[in-house]
Amino acid sequence: MLSPEMLLGQRYRLRERIAVGGMGEVWRAEDTVLERTVAVKAMLPSLLSEPGFTQRFTAEAKTVAALTHPHIVNVHDFGNADLPSGETTAYLVMEFVEGKSLADLIAERGRIDARELMPIIAATAEALHHAHVHGVIHRDIKPGNILVRDRDGRAVLTDFGIARSGASGDLTQTGAVMGTASYIAPEQAEGTGVLPASDMYSLGVVAFHGLTGHRPFQAENPIELALHHVRTPAPPLPQEIPPGVRAFVERAMTKDPHHRFATGDEMAASARIAVDAPPATSVMPPVGQLPRRAGVVAMSGPPAGVADPAQQHYPPTGPPSPPGIDLGAVPGPAASKPGPNRNLLIAIVGVVALVLVGGMVWLLLSMNGDDEPNGGGEDPASDTSTSGSADEETEEESEAPTTPEDTRETGGGGVGECLPGANCND
Repeated sequence: MLSPEMLLGQRYRLRERIAVGGMGEVWRAEDTVLERTVAVKAMLPSLLSEPGFTQRFTAEAKTVAALTHPHIVNVHDFGNADLPSGETTAYLVMEFVEGKSLADLIAERGRIDARELMPIIAATAEALHHAHVHGVIHRDIKPGNILVRDRDGRAVLTDFGIARSGASGDLTQTGAVMGTASYIAPEQAEGTGVLPASDMYSLGVVAFHGLTGHRPFQAENPIELALHHVRTPAPPLPQEIPPGVRAFVERAMTKDPHHRFATGDEMAASARIAVDAPPATSVMPPVGQLPRRAGVVAMSGPPAGVADPAQQHYPPTGPPSPPGIDLGAVPGPAASKPGPNRNLLIAIVGVVALVLVGGMVWLLLSMNGDDEPNGGGEDPASDTSTSGSADEETEEESEAPTTPEDTRETGGGGVGECLPGANCND
């Protein structure tokens, strides 16, 4: 399709082909107007025949060109050019990055040490956050789209949205999206929608690939490969990889997009500390996910608990202060101490003492009166007519046996009384 020394748009002279993909070719070229080296990505001519492709390509090229970030490749120009074959191609002119793609580095080394790889992942996540804030979702994160500069090792993300403008999302195109299917997010493969979290999932797969030297899933065709991302749990990373890095990749590759990182910035921050992060030793959630009503108690108090403020009922002067801590509050009115008054207590004791003394005197006088022979001067004769019958009645009463029924019918509430509701037949 393209060849060296070909001039596109009467301005960009092709020098060397850098890469070939299912969507087109990338060339190192010379900007003959500004006399600088640039990268030109030319699309397949067949894409231009698809309805609406040219309009989508133009709109997305303008959007990506507006992104300005240290870890995003700069877009200089775009347009259409006629080829000697009579076909027409669409091309995108970008900043030329002196370096290699992450895919080339993995192919050369087999695997990349976590301490070298995680800064590249963090820089890419920062680039994704900038794009997401401006409404751009990359949709094609893979090692081939992450460039690493030779001079400083800084990562630069390229191909924002452009490779996904046409029908490249159709997984039935043999070989066209095989690389993309290896990093595709579950929701993207299912066709339920593309989210910023979809880019984060793909970046997690890139990290897995770089750390191990192989992709998490293998298949013979793109459809089967995409289904693995939807249904198959990601295999665990080797134990020699730092635990913080393993936890990072596991979270990034969670099937549920809502359980991944909230933003690209959060993902970047986690990537930067993952290598030296200690193993997880607590089940407590991160600080940003603590309950909204979490509170603090004094060090000397009981274990801290979370209480609903609506259920707390304090007096008007406010909640009580922990012992020994002066909160500087204005003292309220002095509350009276609980307990009986002392003068009243003394009076009650005196009354009880008088009652006891009086009772003892009355008892002694009664006992002395019972010992007198004639009961205080009454007539013995009259007493004789009544005493005999009385004595007889007394003797008859004393001879009558006392039954348990008689005892239960007494109303004095003594030991033999049956309590209400009790079973007293025994």
